[in-house]
Amino acid sequence: MIVERRERLTPEHRLTSSLQHAAVKESGVAFRGRYCLMVVLTRPGEPTRFGFVASRKSVGGAVQRNRARRRLRELVRRRWPRLSEHGYWIEFIAFRGVLAAPHQELATEVEHLLARAGALAPTRIPGILGHA
Repeated sequence: MIVERRERLTPEHRLTSSLQHAAVKESGVAFRGRYCLMVVLTRPGEPTRFGFVASRKSVGGAVQRNRARRRLRELVRRRWPRLSEHGYWIEFIAFRGVLAAPHQELATEVEHLLARAGALAPTRIPGILGHA
């Protein structure tokens, strides 16, 4: 059995232009967590795209900002099979504590935010609620 695993978010699944980022910030719905803010813009018929922002003021220098974005990007990438393929532009904005956050706590927050926005399919547990 061959399992296809997406190693990275392709350009079609990333917010690449400043216009896309601005559209999400201006018209999107915000979901606040302890370590990040997730802003979601519904875009029916378009592929789901992600953007990751870490400001110097909130996170620190270039190394810290890159590390914060990498942490968030990896958490989204690992949830890719459960994410909706179409309909969302999602931007994560890192807060000050994102680098010090324990991995599991940050992962739980990202999953919770994605589920609140409706972009994440619920986890199916065999034998519960009729799931096979």
